Amino acid sequence: MKHIAWCLLLLSQCALGQIAKEDDLNDISGNPYLLKDWCEGVVRFTSGRTVNQFKLKFDCLKNMLLMQFNGSAFAAESKVQEFVMYPKNKDSLLFRRGFPQTDKTSESTYFQLLWQGKASLLRLPARNIIEEKQIVTVNGRISRRMEEVEYYYLYQNGALTLLPADRVALPEQFSDKKQPVAEFIAAHQLKMHSPDDFVQVVKKYNELLAGQ
Repeated sequence: MKHIAWCLLLLSQCALGQIAKEDDLNDISGNPYLLKDWCEGVVRFTSGRTVNQFKLKFDCLKNMLLMQFNGSAFAAESKVQEFVMYPKNKDSLLFRRGFPQTDKTSESTYFQLLWQGKASLLRLPARNIIEEKQIVTVNGRISRRMEEVEYYYLYQNGALTLLPADRVALPEQFSDKKQPVAEFIAAHQLKMHSPDDFVQVVKKYNELLAGQ
């Protein structure tokens, strides 16, 4: 009983709001969620409090953490610093916010932390809304669908740099290390089409920085 009371109190203190009904997205095809199913997870609040009583989902369209407890789902609006999701048969996923603002993001934007070092790698999974005008329309409606996209950022010296998903242009973002980074990409035939490709590059970049 004490455990349940604590969870309910936490929901009220953290300004959690009931999530929108699925019907609100009926006119947009596609899946807004990073993972289809609810996952076990850990949530860490800005107060330092850590809880693991909630099931978690991440809405990529709204960049929003969803929390489920006792059959009810809520959207975490504030006071969450980071969270970890534990998908079945997959590696855990760490998300954090509080990074500098960019033209695409704010300090409240959640990023997945892929590699942490002197230079860290962040991933932003998102959804673009694509509008397609049909040849034959009903009541002038335009078809809308979600397109899965992801952006990668280098976090270094308190700044975020958007990394291009282009094996030729990417080395330019690593200043004086661009030549060895370019050679590394070529030697390993990286296409920069997956998170692992970016992890390998940023890991190599940190090794180069450590060798200065």
